[in-house]
Amino acid sequence: MELAVWMWTLGTLPLAMAGSGAVALGPQPWLILPLGPAQFFLGATEPPWALRLHLLFGPWFLWAEVPPRVALARAPGHALLALVRTETGLSLGWEISGEPWLSLFGSLGMDNALGVRLRHRDLWGALLIRQGGLSAWCGLCF
Repeated sequence: MELAVWMWTLGTLPLAMAGSGAVALGPQPWLILPLGPAQFFLGATEPPWALRLHLLFGPWFLWAEVPPRVALARAPGHALLALVRTETGLSLGWEISGEPWLSLFGSLGMDNALGVRLRHRDLWGALLIRQGGLSAWCGLCF
């Protein structure tokens, strides 16, 4: 799974659960546009686009994506958890917010990763360790 697609699928659980939009700059820039109960992803990836349809909103979240992915998520306390099924396997995406400005996020399963995200209002920056490499990201949520 490409880096920007990983961020779309597993690394931006708050955006996925809120159905909000974002612009991200990093090794593979991307844009998420909210369209009612859907989100449209456009990025420097293969494929260059994806569509997420929200089927269920909180406290349990369910969404389906094209290319094919299905996620079931929950937000217990200060944690976000999502079980994501793709064509190639199963992953657990997670994010833990200790403070409103700081969170740890990552995934376990077919794609293991660990990151830290800093937020200030709608701005954010993140460092991600994935597949032995370190990448830096920044962005704006809307």
